[in-house]
Amino acid sequence: MKKSLAVLWTMLLLVGLLVTGCKSTNGPEDDNAPAGVTNEQSARAYFATNDDFTKVTEEAIDDEDLQGTDYTLGKIDTAMTPLRWGRFIRSVERVVTDTVRAGDSIAVVHVVRRIHGVLRVLASINGRIDTVNKPFVDETERNIVFKRVGRETRRFWLNWVPVASSLVEGGTVRPNSSINLTQLEFITPNDTITIIDPLHFFFRYRWLRLFNQGNKDIPEINAGTLVTIRATLVSESPDTDLVALRFGADPLHKRRMRMRFVSQTQRGSDYIRVFERDFTMHFHRGFFHAAVDAMSKATLFDNQSPYSVSWWGVPYRVN
Repeated sequence: MKKSLAVLWTMLLLVGLLVTGCKSTNGPEDDNAPAGVTNEQSARAYFATNDDFTKVTEEAIDDEDLQGTDYTLGKIDTAMTPLRWGRFIRSVERVVTDTVRAGDSIAVVHVVRRIHGVLRVLASINGRIDTVNKPFVDETERNIVFKRVGRETRRFWLNWVPVASSLVEGGTVRPNSSINLTQLEFITPNDTITIIDPLHFFFRYRWLRLFNQGNKDIPEINAGTLVTIRATLVSESPDTDLVALRFGADPLHKRRMRMRFVSQTQRGSDYIRVFERDFTMHFHRGFFHAAVDAMSKATLFDNQSPYSVSWWGVPYRVN
């Protein structure tokens, strides 16, 4: 009986690791731990920073090239009109904090990424075409829930499996942060998911039905399905902000489209704005993030103003 139970747990773990995309140069079937993994804690940190959901987060916001823009809102207080723009990531620093809950069966891994890069804007400035470079430092956070599935001492890196993930919350580090997303709705024909606390809203890995950890199953969407994203933000600027939707990003695909401005209300000196976008789900399958990327208007339209953005990433899978 004990041997059969051990085999069951091992098979479940292998399925979980394969489906969630955990990768290493030494696969789970090998007898060697992944490089740099020396105990259970470092194993959780390794899988939390190497699974597909984590990887596509950075792919979603890295343009790698200047792309055209349909932001034709006019000027702020300069004669700068953006023609093409793109975000270029130069380096990423990671800090991983691991917390094992009482009972030694659930652990939450908190991953912070500090992203260094430059925003490049090809613009018409006083009638002359020039490139404006705005260095930036963004910071992202994400929580991943792990479940203990074994207590092996020899192959210790197989004792935990990821079972749920929060959204990714990112944006400009202070003091240049002047815009903040506060709510996101992910609307499919079968469900509407509303998130107001991205780091504490957990999506379950649905294929691991034995573990009921989280608020909702990770959206699994058929190619060609119509999806709607609606975002609410708070801004310090009276100028309407610029919001882009990024989705389906992988090494071969980059999608960035403008979200439509829906409404605005004022609260004291702040402005609460709602943006929305419908899109048809792409046909390349796998794991992705739908990233809502909000930036102040001055980020693109004023060469003297600092870069200021806020963005959330919703994990999803295309079948």
